Amino acid sequence: MIQRPQSIFLCLVVIANSLVSSGWSIWAKAGQAGQRAELFFNEWTLTNEGKTTTTSAIAIVILLTLSTIVTLITIFSFKNRIRQMMLGLVNSLLLAGAMGYSFWVIFKEAMPTFEPEAQGQYGYGFYAMVVALLANMIANRLIRKDEMLVQSSNRMR
Repeated sequence: MIQRPQSIFLCLVVIANSLVSSGWSIWAKAGQAGQRAELFFNEWTLTNEGKTTTTSAIAIVILLTLSTIVTLITIFSFKNRIRQMMLGLVNSLLLAGAMGYSFWVIFKEAMPTFEPEAQGQYGYGFYAMVVALLANMIANRLIRKDEMLVQSSNRMR
């Protein structure tokens, strides 16, 4: 039930997470010698001299799936703002963990196989994760403001 603006931002988190889960690339880099690395939601691939190595990125899968589930629970627990604030904090940690693991894969696993002058580029999946994190933070702020308004009106009675 959408009765407050934070529900719209929480729906935006679910949409952004599902776009990343649908296969949008998070990061890609092509080297001058023909190497190519690409990070997706569930794996990262490294192509070097025609040989492709695929490594699972199960941590991103788990963190984004948990984030989506927590967001859906948060949307439907609109009558309990304290629980919503707690779940929003957990969701922010899950999203930040997914982004942190993405950076770890990018800078510790994929980057050392390339020459340093070749630049990688972030894909739409990375920007969708940023949008999800920002929308979650805005929703948390709106939930907190709503709780403060309710407490203020209770004091006036």
